[in-house]
Formats: sequence, structure tokens, C-alpha cells
Amino acid sequence: MPERIGSVSELRSAYLHGDLTPVDLVERVLARLAGRTGEPVWISTVSAGQLSARAEWLAGLGDPATLPLYGIPFAVKDNIDVAGMVTTAGCPDFGYTAAEDAPVVRRLLDAGAVLVGKTNLDQFATGLTGARSPYGSCESVFGGGLISGGSSSGSAVAVAAGQVSFALGTDTAGSGRVPAALNGIVGVKPTRGLLSTAGVVPACRSLDCVSIFTADVAGAAEVLHAARGVSAADPWGRPLPAERVVPRMPGTLRLGVPCTEDLEFFGDAGQAVRFAAGVQGLRGLVGRTRPVPLQTFFEAGDLLYQGPWVAERLAALDGFLREHPEAVLAVTRTVLETGRRYDAVDAFRGQHRLRELRPASTSCGSRSTRWSCPPSARRSPWTRSPRTRSGATRCSAATPSSPTCSTWRR
Repeated sequence: MPERIGSVSELRSAYLHGDLTPVDLVERVLARLAGRTGEPVWISTVSAGQLSARAEWLAGLGDPATLPLYGIPFAVKDNIDVAGMVTTAGCPDFGYTAAEDAPVVRRLLDAGAVLVGKTNLDQFATGLTGARSPYGSCESVFGGGLISGGSSSGSAVAVAAGQVSFALGTDTAGSGRVPAALNGIVGVKPTRGLLSTAGVVPACRSLDCVSIFTADVAGAAEVLHAARGVSAADPWGRPLPAERVVPRMPGTLRLGVPCTEDLEFFGDAGQAVRFAAGVQGLRGLVGRTRPVPLQTFFEAGDLLYQGPWVAERLAALDGFLREHPEAVLAVTRTVLETGRRYDAVDAFRGQHRLRELRPASTSCGSRSTRWSCPPSARRSPWTRSPRTRSGATRCSAATPSSPTCSTWRR
């Protein structure tokens, strides 16, 4: 793994002990960016002058303890608005200059964080591979022609490669967790609405969620605390409940393992062997294991990928797609156009079926405190035959990994 610029807690400690200044930090950030010129991680970056001005302003505050994210460098997926920067959503012709920061970005800046730039993504956040962008395909930091995962590909790689301490992505159907798993970092999908989606280009608006990439869970918690909040511009937002349940470690850890018949590795025998070995290693750390059938989750996933929720994706982009069909990648256009197959009756049937599936999924979750799954227990139609920059065909299960849940560490 590349040497990281420093986690949230590491940089905060260095500031508090006088071992680092924001000016020092910006110099390190710029050096790392210069050393990776030409890689398709970034779509746009903040100028050196602006970064230096931000560092000088922070240094002028004096006490680093005044701001929770004082001097912490971060990146933003390029479907999230930053004032004065172009938002492309991975489509140059769609690009527009944002008049104001998305509320989630503004809260991070107000907390003292240093914005480095905007990162690459699968076009319109439609994909799970990182290989659907006119700006190029990111590669996993593990190399070897492995895909980065998507759609928040650039954000994940920027953190994993040590260019920033944390990054924002989005997660409608795994886009904030799949690339985290494939790059050996932490990806957190908060409860929908805790982080405002105002100023975010919609993918599937009722399901959209801003996600967080960090090197460790503690850093993700710090970022989540600083970024959360209700915005008047966001009808989907929700506050934290007044009474919060304090999480505690259960007396017995129960590991849920997918049923054998639900696992598919698409010909990658090495991944199958490593997953089995990883599960065996975890058995020694938990009180017991139990099989978890995944068919309920597969059916719910099919509603999203091959059902009426595709029409919700089309709803956000229909006007642009009709006026500029040639500006959209063929594979992305095909996915979006399938939304025309569905009507209001299909939408209600989908909602009803999803509600019917909920008891079974809730029951599975209540019987296990942790789940162990490969990064892709079954590949969705959106991840078929992704091409890496080297031209090799890989699926999202082909990663040097141990078992993964929604957060995964190498």
C-alpha cells in the first residue's frame, strides 16, 4: 500500500503537538499530486494558490483545537457541488459551475478541512466498477490491472493512495462501499438523510446518500460528526433522533456467512480460495457462525438494477439525455433508457415488494452481529465485463481481499 498522507487522527495529533502546520500539509499535498500527474483520479483540483491561501488562513487562527477538522485535506466526488468549481458528474457536456457549496461540503470547510479537489466517477454515478468515465478508468491501489470499484472510484483511490485523509462519495447502491473494499480502506454509508444531498446531482433521489471514505473507522466518525446536519434545501434530510442508543459490543459475536449456493466468483478460483480461508480465520474470533441466505437481498437488488427504480434515475436526467444523447457514454445511456419500460403501476408494485422483503432481511440481520461477504457475492448487470486500463477483464470480486462487510480493511 502507498504511504498515506496521514489519517484524520494522526494529522490532528500532529497539529495539536506543534509537529505540523497547515502550510506544511499543503506542501505535502501538492507534492503528492505532482507525483501522480496523468492518473485519472482527479477531474479538477484546487489551485496551489488557493490551497496556500487556505493554509495561511488556518495558520492565522492560532489554536488548532478551535476546529474539529483543522487542516485535514479531503476530496469531493464530482457529482457534489463546490462553489466556483465545475460539477461534471463524469460527463463534460453536462458540466456547470456551482454557485454555492453543497451543504455537506460547507460544513466540512467550516470545520477547518482543506478541500484538494473533485474526483472521478462512473458517469452519473451509474456503475460499480470505476470503468465508465470519459476521464479514464481508475485502477485499484493494489495494481495488477484490478478495477478500483465505483461509482465513487476517484474518492476511494485518493484516500487509499494517501493523497487526502478523507473523501466524500455517494452511495445509492454500493458506490461508497464497493470501492472502499477494493482499495483496502473504510467506506461508510450513513443513514440516508443524515448527510444532506442538496447540491448533489441525483442518481436515484429517494435512495441517494453521501458517503465517507477514510483510512480508519475513527476518522469516519469524526467526519460524519462534522458533516451531518439538516438543510432547508434538502427535503430528504433528517436530524439525529433526540434519544440515541449507545452502541455496545455484544456478549457473543455471531458471524453470518453466505450460503454456499449464493456465492459466485465468476471463474476466479483464487478469490474463492481466499474468501474461504478468510472465513475460516474469522471463525476463531467469534462465538459462532451461521449461514445466511442471500436470495432476499438479490431480489431487492434486482428491483433497483432491473426494476422501476431505474426510472427514478432517468427522471433526474431525462431532459439532458433527450437533448444530448451523444454526450452520454453508450453503456450509461443504455442503463438510463431502460427506465422508460416502467410506469407508475410498476413503481408501486416495486415499493410493495420491497416492503414484503423487509421482514426476511431484518430477521437475517438480527441473528448475526457481523456478516462476512466477498466484495461481490453476485455481480449485478451493471458490473459485467468491466475493462481496466490495461484491457484485462475483471469482475468486482477479483480483488486481493479477505471477507468484507459494508466496511472492509486489508
